[in-house]
Amino acid sequence: RNDIGGLGITSGRSDQSDSITQEGVVDFTLIPKQLDYSVEEGKGDAVSLRSTTIKTSKNWTRNRQANLLSKPEKQGLDTDEMRREKSKAFDLLDALSRSGSLTIVHSELHVVVAMTHCFEKDLMGTVIRDNVNPIEKLEISTLLLASAVHGVSARELVR
Repeated sequence: RNDIGGLGITSGRSDQSDSITQEGVVDFTLIPKQLDYSVEEGKGDAVSLRSTTIKTSKNWTRNRQANLLSKPEKQGLDTDEMRREKSKAFDLLDALSRSGSLTIVHSELHVVVAMTHCFEKDLMGTVIRDNVNPIEKLEISTLLLASAVHGVSARELVR
């Protein structure tokens, strides 16, 4: 368990089976579970954090250029077209990696995880009535989340 800034807020792994990293492999599907665990174990400001679900729009627009000299064309995609395009992208990835037998070097995977910090009062009530700096509370929440995602103590992150 990792103490966040000496404030009694902790973050840590529940056990080895729930660890995000095992044997050099990162399981990104465990990040939300680990964050929920860290928030449940936390005290004080950590209980103000809530999981947030990000939902995409049903209508997507694709910008495509036939070649470098042509102008980009916009095209709307419905559900069936999005499914076909997604299938094409995974088929291409499967072909390029020879069904996963080849590693793809110099590639990046971006994972978006969202949490919402809830205050009991509105901004003015928090600042004026409670005389609390909301930025400090958000910084502690950010340290808690970063500690859970990276698997290191908050003190190591601040250094």
